[in-house]
Amino acid sequence: MSDTDDLARIRQRKLQALLEQQRRQEAAKQAVAEQAKEREKLIQAIFMPDAVAYLNQMRQSKPQLATQIEDIAIMLFSEQQLVEPIPKEGVQLVERRLEGVESRITVKRRGKEATSLYEVVRKDLTEKDKT
Repeated sequence: MSDTDDLARIRQRKLQALLEQQRRQEAAKQAVAEQAKEREKLIQAIFMPDAVAYLNQMRQSKPQLATQIEDIAIMLFSEQQLVEPIPKEGVQLVERRLEGVESRITVKRRGKEATSLYEVVRKDLTEKDKT
């Protein structure tokens, strides 16, 4: 009889351990879901609606970049450095800076190849100086 009692106690302990592990996993899932909900609330408060839509679209093709932009904005918000919600243009500016893309304006004159505005202005100024 003591063998069956021991087996029953062992089974009971294993069952309790499994139930406790399940409860911890559920609590962890619930905490992650709650954090995601809080993050989404912050994003809605920090960004303008068009910027949120742009970030959601960006998340499809560049998820790491979208998360990085959100993290930067949340950090600035938590440090109270944001005065107003961030517009779509602000998100695009940060995106370009993080990707290392510089803005370029190109000029194409009739019959000539397209060149950067910087080159055109520099050339016009040097020609003006010669005359």
